[in-house]
Amino acid sequence: MLSLRIGLAAALVALTTAAAPAALAAVCHPTPPVCDKHGNCTSGVTCPGGGGHKNPGHGGGPAVPGKCYTQNPRTEVACHNSFGWWNPQADCWFRLAKPQPPKSESIWKGNTTGAIYDFTCPAMGPGTSTGGVVWLASPPPGFGGVTVTPGELAVRALASLHAPRPSTGRYPAGVLADGRPYTVVHAWTWFWTDPASFRPLTARAAEGGVWAQVTVTPAALTFTPGDGSAAVSCPGPGVAWLRGDGVWAASPAGCNFAYRHSSIHVPGQQVTAVYGIDWQVSWTGSGGATGTLPGFTTSAASTFAVAEVESLVVR
Repeated sequence: MLSLRIGLAAALVALTTAAAPAALAAVCHPTPPVCDKHGNCTSGVTCPGGGGHKNPGHGGGPAVPGKCYTQNPRTEVACHNSFGWWNPQADCWFRLAKPQPPKSESIWKGNTTGAIYDFTCPAMGPGTSTGGVVWLASPPPGFGGVTVTPGELAVRALASLHAPRPSTGRYPAGVLADGRPYTVVHAWTWFWTDPASFRPLTARAAEGGVWAQVTVTPAALTFTPGDGSAAVSCPGPGVAWLRGDGVWAASPAGCNFAYRHSSIHVPGQQVTAVYGIDWQVSWTGSGGATGTLPGFTTSAASTFAVAEVESLVVR
């Protein structure tokens, strides 16, 4: 039988990650372009079986290093030709308009930064194309030979981000005469983490004109008791116990668990509880791209006795 007194405790930080795919087909070849005074070009593009056209600046899809493809149907195209650089999100070639039109023209949409680009896209039938001019704040994906997608950069950004482990705050939390930390059977065991470990984090990755910013957001604090019971959770970091909360009160944050048996009969007469922070992952990227990545959990363990109280002294 274990007897004891009440006190309190805490501790600290670390990380986790994910990755991407491939395929092929026939190559599209452009015929010489016919250009207007702004360098906006249209011409034939010979694509066996045709190509697919999307509006500039949207879409996505897997990349293959050193190769470029239309998205639907998947057809290999030149990564660079007289039309410019292939944009894998828009399914079009882009190049800087030369000369750039005066900034008073409507194509600038009132902007004074960025640049005007010509774009040429394989159309739905072989030997045809569509195109035009567009203002962009930054170089489009693929420009200058960069063919990475925002989704791939989001994975890179996540790999660079170090999400913290939870600290292992607990009440009751004192030390028995033999030096072991403890909690009390049948009482509410509060659990919490340092609020600094429970906040959104961001990371960014860019290559050429393509970028992605990933945000990891804490969704729940979990507590796996270590006695065979199922994990419990609460939506925030929990709160630390204070003397004014009362000796046997439940946590106002709902972050608590009641052990039904003491640990006197388990190996070492202690349990090992695991604290976890569940993280959700979302990202935004160039060209208006958005998405999510699989969530993950960072965790930390705490070992302590679950004691039965014969006599209790509160100081």
